[in-house]
Amino acid sequence: MRRIYIEAFAGLLLLFTMSLMAYEFIVYQINTDYDYVLEDLEGAAFREVLMSISESQGEKEALNVLRDFINQTAKTLTVYPTSKAPTEVKNYFSGDRTHLFTFYDDEREFWFMLSSPDIIYRVKPDVESSLRKAIAFDDDLLWGFILAGFFIYTSVFIWFLSRRVRVLEEATVKFAQGNFNSRAPTGSRYRVGSLNDSFNYMADKISDLIISNRSLTNSIAHDLRTPIFRIQWQAEMLQDESLTRVQHEKIASIIEDTEEMEQMVDELLYFAKVERPDTILNIEPIALRAYIEGLLNKLPNDHRNMVVLDVPEAMIIYADNALVKRLINNLLSNALRYVDKEVRLSANQDKDAVFIIIEDDGPGIPVEHWSAIFEPFYSAEPSRNKSNTGFGLGLAIVKLIIDRHGGNILVGASSLGGAKFTIRIPRLSHLTDNP
Repeated sequence: MRRIYIEAFAGLLLLFTMSLMAYEFIVYQINTDYDYVLEDLEGAAFREVLMSISESQGEKEALNVLRDFINQTAKTLTVYPTSKAPTEVKNYFSGDRTHLFTFYDDEREFWFMLSSPDIIYRVKPDVESSLRKAIAFDDDLLWGFILAGFFIYTSVFIWFLSRRVRVLEEATVKFAQGNFNSRAPTGSRYRVGSLNDSFNYMADKISDLIISNRSLTNSIAHDLRTPIFRIQWQAEMLQDESLTRVQHEKIASIIEDTEEMEQMVDELLYFAKVERPDTILNIEPIALRAYIEGLLNKLPNDHRNMVVLDVPEAMIIYADNALVKRLINNLLSNALRYVDKEVRLSANQDKDAVFIIIEDDGPGIPVEHWSAIFEPFYSAEPSRNKSNTGFGLGLAIVKLIIDRHGGNILVGASSLGGAKFTIRIPRLSHLTDNP
């Protein structure tokens, strides 16, 4: 908003300056300046008054009147011999001219002759007088008020605009976080032109498209269960038949592939379930160390022996039990898939959050993949080898679970040499359900 304010203020100031310049050019350069015409006529009339006084009362009295006028109007009077007058003035009085005995130069200083052509008088404002200084101060004060007016106007304008933009921004953030029911208010006090209606139109289209895609994905995933089960069942029945060794191996491969497909469908359905913003979290206190030990005890011994646990006994987190189980299992299975000798699972906390860290001594994840590693179906492996990679949904599910708990997850390099995942979950028991 600061940039908008500066641009608005500078734009108004530039527009005002250009307006003054255009006025100056049109009025004073292209057209006749009638203020100057009037000033010329007043100067000629003033000289005629002085000549009338000189003719009736003498030149001395006329000069006394001139000096009194000069003193009372905060001006100065300078007398020049014609030979020492500025060239511009001499050229004027020696050539053809509109007013024979009066002249205003470019600085609008008044030059005139009385009875003698050998003497020229110059009258100009006395800028050192208190009256002239007061006038100059008032002129400067006027510019100060103009600038202050611009400042106040732009400040109030930006304040009103920022309130409306902030409401629209909040709706945009909620929509980006997965709340596809979020819409911008369209009341007159919230409108930013037609931007609110345009955002709502866009949100409706995107929401319909996403919901349609999710429904299609869920339907396909559900419908795949039955044919997968039939293939698996028929393959298992074929295994009981009298077949050659090669045929048994091919049937075993079919069964393995169908089991993998079944796992993929389960992952996809679980991802869709967690992704739904209307899913309610069952937040409860969890004794983290005992909870993780229970999960580790279900692992095969060779995997269990690779995990080093460093979690304080008394550490409590507030989270959904089922989702935390899936979260830790997904990260552990990911680490165990690439581990060489050791997976380290540790935790610590501060006054605001609990941090769970899972790292391994495997090959790690290249830095260029860190920003996209939590995207659905993304794999850091160039070739999808099912022995080394999953379906690309495990880490996406982890990210969704953490987002739903109002936390975040970071991926980095471990001191063990492999990948390191750092999870932050707020400690507060009144966690909001953030989609």
